[in-house]
Amino acid sequence: MTVFEIPADFRAFLVDVLTKLDAGGDRIDAEDAFQGEVGYGGRVEATPAPGGDLYRFYYITSDGLHKWELVLPERVLRGIVDGMLSDVEGTRHDIVRTARRVLTGDPLLIWGEYADDALNVRNTSALIEALDTLHESAREHPRLFRMWSATDDQVVAVAWRERCALYVVEALDGYATSCGDHTLNESFSVTDHDGRTLDVPLADCIPWDRARNGLLNFIDNGNLGPEVTIEGRIPSLLLMMGDVDRRAALGSRGEPPRKLARSSLPRMMTPVPLVVEEDERTMPVEADSALTSERLAAWARLLLKMLHARELIDLGNTTNLEEITYQLGGLLQAHGLEAEHSIETADWLANEIGAVRGIVKLFATGGDLQIALRRSREVSWS
Repeated sequence: MTVFEIPADFRAFLVDVLTKLDAGGDRIDAEDAFQGEVGYGGRVEATPAPGGDLYRFYYITSDGLHKWELVLPERVLRGIVDGMLSDVEGTRHDIVRTARRVLTGDPLLIWGEYADDALNVRNTSALIEALDTLHESAREHPRLFRMWSATDDQVVAVAWRERCALYVVEALDGYATSCGDHTLNESFSVTDHDGRTLDVPLADCIPWDRARNGLLNFIDNGNLGPEVTIEGRIPSLLLMMGDVDRRAALGSRGEPPRKLARSSLPRMMTPVPLVVEEDERTMPVEADSALTSERLAAWARLLLKMLHARELIDLGNTTNLEEITYQLGGLLQAHGLEAEHSIETADWLANEIGAVRGIVKLFATGGDLQIALRRSREVSWS
């Protein structure tokens, strides 16, 4: 243990912590329950002891070279805030960055919580295609994704429309944030795949073409390159991501695909087609004319319900049923009616449904699926 002299910015952070504690709240036991510009922390032990509950905080020094781990009773927290304490004991961890970086594997791109929401990057062309697809998917809603170089440098990107903010979490040169138009005061929010919300100032955003070039440079060199102006800071929510290297990230999700076609990106960009209604007086009536977007959605919802009731599908604990329904609707529009009459198509469709993001596993065979397809369609369209 080493003496930690309490700096003013950490004391100000604890003032905010105590304000939230005194206001009451349920979420105080998470590692990042309290977040600030200089660190994060949470309660690690509830105790009736005289010192009160025990909290662990991490403080990042302004030069980005050291991280302090501080385990403090609530009594000590209040003493610091009241100005009664000027130092406490803590453990200092050096954030080691050396000129010699070790290759640890292929560059990695992650954009979601599932195994196929990632790509082992084998060449530049695949990375460019993946980045452009993620950018296209962020035209309506912001999207966050993370990228590691072959030497475990890490950058977080948040794209929205033609803007993108870049945050270097781990690199030889330390933390960095992209700098855009400093006169912009607005911000937008994005939720990462761990359910945490990040507020992104528009002043951090740069045009997408410059951001993409910066990401490509980062993969090769561990920095964002000459096109991206940076500042040596990073949002507090991202501070802890420096502790999650590529090996740790992969340990919780399984091996990512090495080919773009096997990832979730192609499905992400396949919308449910809308049927253009033709004049019935001049156009022949075809079976597919019944596939309106409303009927597709109803069919997809009832199919999921029937498969779940028969224990032929495992949806895990997902709450993202709307996204699953959306993706399933696209598959039904293209292949649902054909699969009812072709066991080969039904087998293929069962495999595709099992790969939909959010579905843990599909146990249904092609024959099971044919029955469920027909019954769910008839009921939902009746």
